[in-house]
Amino acid sequence: MSNLALVKPPNGHDKETESVLEGIDYPLIEPGIYEAILVSWGTSSRFSKKIPGVTNRLEGGKIYLHFQIDPYNNAGSTGQKHIVFMALNARTVKKPIGQNGKFTAGRRSKYGRLVKRLFGLERATRATPKLFEKKLFHVKVRTVMTDANQKKLSKSERYSIVDEVVDFA
Repeated sequence: MSNLALVKPPNGHDKETESVLEGIDYPLIEPGIYEAILVSWGTSSRFSKKIPGVTNRLEGGKIYLHFQIDPYNNAGSTGQKHIVFMALNARTVKKPIGQNGKFTAGRRSKYGRLVKRLFGLERATRATPKLFEKKLFHVKVRTVMTDANQKKLSKSERYSIVDEVVDFA
């Protein structure tokens, strides 16, 4: 039970309950341009809605590309493994949502423009994130200072994201 915390329920019951904090704890690194490799991707139903009459897809949603920053220690990092994400909008996300999830994106979306710019795929219909695998990129990292409601984050709540994939390293 190393990652579990025993807490008392707020409703006054004496029974102890296990609570687990899940997910990635986003790192905070200096803003700048870094070498990075894609280590995983996933989809999310955040900002999505149901499509009437369709059960296996949602309209909208997010694509998350997870990059390992300075994977070959060329910048002389402290040896810590920093995984920083890049969030992009999806036109649709297919169920099951999550790791290696399937999605569609518009040709003029940020994802579509990124694929076109990096890989030159003018008429691509299958531009999955597998295109990014086993390639070294220069990415621009910035610090997130506000939450989704534009409320300022405290210094301890701030985290880094990949703002842009600049080019191949």
